[in-house]
Amino acid sequence: MAGNDLFDSFDLDSFDFGNFDSLDTGMQPQQQPVETPDVANIVTSLRKRAMVVFFVIDISGSMRGARIGAVNDAIRNVLPELKKRERGNTSAEIQIAVLEFSTKANWRTFSPVPVSDYRYDDIENVGGGTNYGTAFRALNEKLSRKQFLNAAAGSYTPLIIFMTDGKPSDMGLYHEELEKLKRNKWFQYSTRAGIAIEEGALSRECKNVLLEFTENENNVYEAKNTVILAKQIELVTLTGVDFVTQQGSIQNSTAPAPSNTAANFSSNMTAAPRQETAIPSSRRAETASEVSAPAPANTPVAPQPITETASPTLPLGEIDWENDFNF
Repeated sequence: MAGNDLFDSFDLDSFDFGNFDSLDTGMQPQQQPVETPDVANIVTSLRKRAMVVFFVIDISGSMRGARIGAVNDAIRNVLPELKKRERGNTSAEIQIAVLEFSTKANWRTFSPVPVSDYRYDDIENVGGGTNYGTAFRALNEKLSRKQFLNAAAGSYTPLIIFMTDGKPSDMGLYHEELEKLKRNKWFQYSTRAGIAIEEGALSRECKNVLLEFTENENNVYEAKNTVILAKQIELVTLTGVDFVTQQGSIQNSTAPAPSNTAANFSSNMTAAPRQETAIPSSRRAETASEVSAPAPANTPVAPQPITETASPTLPLGEIDWENDFNF
């Protein structure tokens, strides 16, 4: 009797007998074939998505001495922090790509290198002009699934940091290459920063082109001396990586899907990821609790139409670059 009561307590209507019917092949249950999981699919699903940091560095004659030295120091100092972030991130593999330019452009990395394997060799200035157009063209060629964004498991939107100490030498030519670059979807959805170094910080032409490049005046920084330059490179890199990897990714599908366009974020977003480099508490950005929680990094994002909105503002907060660091 007790057994009947127990049986009666089951809601048989809740079972999906259709699933059982699909197994009825006339074979005994122990004879049912066992489907072996595809090992390749399992491995792919466990792979981290690539998050490429592009350093685009002016190596023209005016970058000699302390300027290029500050760039080298900053990148060398930021690599251990990036490695910590990479080890602590279950979904992103941080990769480095370095493009140097003067009269010509040259990739120092033949393909993006995982930060865990990256060994930085100091850059030297080689002289020559400051041809922005050659850098824009070289960058445009590599922002492609057939080139630097071909990770099997998918890629985050890239972080691009462009640094220069002068206005374009190819003032009449760079604009055409920049317009081509702006039609690249990966570029459109990238997070971009421009750093105007010393004379560049005083040059309206330099800052205007960096504004064209970043499409966001808040992402154009003035490095009036080499100490500020080093701090800016470090903070922009670390904040940018945290910002991108917390917001979503692009899948290797037919067309890139936007994941961190300005349309998705408030232009006055001030939630800055915690940095190892100290920022004075009076100027530290507000806590992340004031910003709506982003979708998980491995959640596919539905394609959206391309808009003409500016690139996302890097949440560095209100830093007084003149007074917050000891010179």
